[in-house]
Amino acid sequence: MSFPSLSRAWLFALAFGALMLLSFGARDPVTHSTLIWPAGGILLGTLMLAPRRQWLAFCVLAGWLHFGGGLFIDRPVAVSALYVLFNLITMVGIAAVWRWRNPGRTALTEPAALCWFVVLVLAGSVLGALAGAEGIRALGYGPVSAGVDVLSVSTAVGALVGAPLVLAWADHGLRRASVRGQSLAGLAWFVLLVISAVLAFDSDTMQALLGAGTFELSYLPLVFLVLVALSWQQRGMTTALLALSAIACFNTGQGDGPFAHAGHVLGDPLLEVQMYLGIAALLGLLMSVINAAREAALADALAWKVRADGMLLGTQQLMYEVDPATGVIVWAGPMPALMGLSAAQLPHLDDFFARIHPQDRHRVTDYAALRQAGGISAFTQTFRFKAGDGSWVTLEDTGAPVIDFDDSVYRVSGLLRLAATANQGVY
Repeated sequence: MSFPSLSRAWLFALAFGALMLLSFGARDPVTHSTLIWPAGGILLGTLMLAPRRQWLAFCVLAGWLHFGGGLFIDRPVAVSALYVLFNLITMVGIAAVWRWRNPGRTALTEPAALCWFVVLVLAGSVLGALAGAEGIRALGYGPVSAGVDVLSVSTAVGALVGAPLVLAWADHGLRRASVRGQSLAGLAWFVLLVISAVLAFDSDTMQALLGAGTFELSYLPLVFLVLVALSWQQRGMTTALLALSAIACFNTGQGDGPFAHAGHVLGDPLLEVQMYLGIAALLGLLMSVINAAREAALADALAWKVRADGMLLGTQQLMYEVDPATGVIVWAGPMPALMGLSAAQLPHLDDFFARIHPQDRHRVTDYAALRQAGGISAFTQTFRFKAGDGSWVTLEDTGAPVIDFDDSVYRVSGLLRLAATANQGVY
């Protein structure tokens, strides 16, 4: 066994302890069951990342915090110890199977990885709840009033909330905000999520502002959760999910909000708020997967753009794409260096043809018309072109039509390169 650094141990203890107190402070007043157990998710996420030689240290630290918290809320010593034991076994088991099936993988941004994670969490939570319930009965404390279903969902939802939070924020290095406006938008969505969650789960506030309570308002925070995930990626999503869970659990535990019936949470209403948070967690994780795929595609497209720009700059060529229906041209490459012109000065084929030498213009326009009609014989042409400084340069054009699935010409693409030096004069 080895010990983590003091800073990591303190950070783990603070996160685990804070979420443990949140769960204990928002228990069902009838069954005394925690609505969710995100502290277990903090332990699970830590075990998914930490070297195995440090697992025992984190488990001992989590166990003592959990045991002490149980005594603080007047749980019997034997029951507190049993809860600690089965929570540790559940989280260690999930982490061990995850590390075995997904070696070296520490992110939940791929569909297969997320699916494995959810399945392991659900299976581990059900088995742990069944074993814990039997253990409590063996100690002589009778049947668990909240039911195995409530206990298993509490553990599962807590893992879905806590573990992704650890995995997202433990990612090495701070990521740059791609767009400042996107970061500000994320902040706005986060604030609106908090406000909408308070409205949905605080009946007094809802009555004061809207004059009546409405169950449908509880779905509004889920919209803002998706928008936060799109703007702030997984780190923002996990933070927003934790905020939503805290507001929902605290108010519901106080007998408030759309899922509280007659001032307390019991039976089906307790499962309702748990399932609501479970759906929110799954929705946020799915959005993270979709967003990660989008970010990867954008990064790949940017990488190819950089490669293409480098190739064009290194070979002193221009790339163009012509829409045959409109004649609009899209340019890429060092255009000012080769032509002394900007792309804005040559937005259309007519603008380009106007700068071709009069003696070459008819030949080039015929050649362009043939390509726009789908002809593949018109592949290369050389012609004189008036540069931005008024001099004539010789350009070599190599291109061909891009045929669509219906045999129509979708685009005409090609390359222009400088075939002779400027100031060579008119032939």
